[in-house]
Amino acid sequence: MISSDRRAKTQNEISYALDFISKYVQQSVGDFNNPAIRRYPTAGAQTGFQVRVDLNNPKTPGNLIDDSWITFYLNGNQLIVIFGLTPEVLTDKIISNFLADVMPDYPTRGFYARITDQGMTVDVGLVGRYYPSVAASSSNPEVAMKMRLVSPNSPAQ
Repeated sequence: MISSDRRAKTQNEISYALDFISKYVQQSVGDFNNPAIRRYPTAGAQTGFQVRVDLNNPKTPGNLIDDSWITFYLNGNQLIVIFGLTPEVLTDKIISNFLADVMPDYPTRGFYARITDQGMTVDVGLVGRYYPSVAASSSNPEVAMKMRLVSPNSPAQ
């Protein structure tokens, strides 16, 4: 019963994080020369990705310069979002590895992000445990989820 409860709690947190990411990728804006999705940081060791969104009221679809970047990155076991100036923890259950440009059929190692289609599509995978720093076991279940997210400006839409 404890194992089932822990699996459900971990699954809910990972599902929430993927839903949150999905919401903003579905609102992303960009074009061939100005991608909607990019690696973060743009130089140095990669820890996540960013999504360009138009938060202006009213929207300015023809002007990408005034758009904002929402950042998703891994810090230890925490998947963090920066929306504006304040970082927020989406979940603290992620196994502490970030892997860029790969997406295995069965993710096993943390936070995956593979950006394709000139920055218009991102495959995101999350692997978490109830106690992320402890090996998986019946009392510390592991949950893996992944999804492909496509910008509405993508030719793949």
